Amino acid sequence: MLSTLEKLRAAQQQNQPPRARPSEASGRPVQGGGAPTGTALLTSGEVRGVAERISECWSVDAGMLGLDQIVVELKVDMDPSGVIRNVRPASGVPSDPRARAVYESARRALLDQKCSPLPVPREKIQSLNAATFRFNPKGLVR
Repeated sequence: MLSTLEKLRAAQQQNQPPRARPSEASGRPVQGGGAPTGTALLTSGEVRGVAERISECWSVDAGMLGLDQIVVELKVDMDPSGVIRNVRPASGVPSDPRARAVYESARRALLDQKCSPLPVPREKIQSLNAATFRFNPKGLVR
């Protein structure tokens, strides 16, 4: 019985969406479910909250070949209430079909009304305006 529960728990953990970790003091981008970079004014808990909110709306084909090597970055514009109004590629739309699929799914997640507004205090929303969000589905690869 215990072995079965352990197997179920392990399977459940593998099926969860990727979780982003807060950026380190070095300012390197966070990997995972769309965590923003350049967020010096946000606490690690606020960065984690934004990443978790966006990861709820983000999905990719976990069976896609080479998924662990794809990273896409998008810039966002948001209104004063924390709703993302515009999403654009940070450095051009990817030409590789697999990277483009990840890009499109990340873009849809950022614009999804179910994940809006972002959970950021009103006085800190400006620090996210024009922020770069990095999507790295590496955690989905088994």
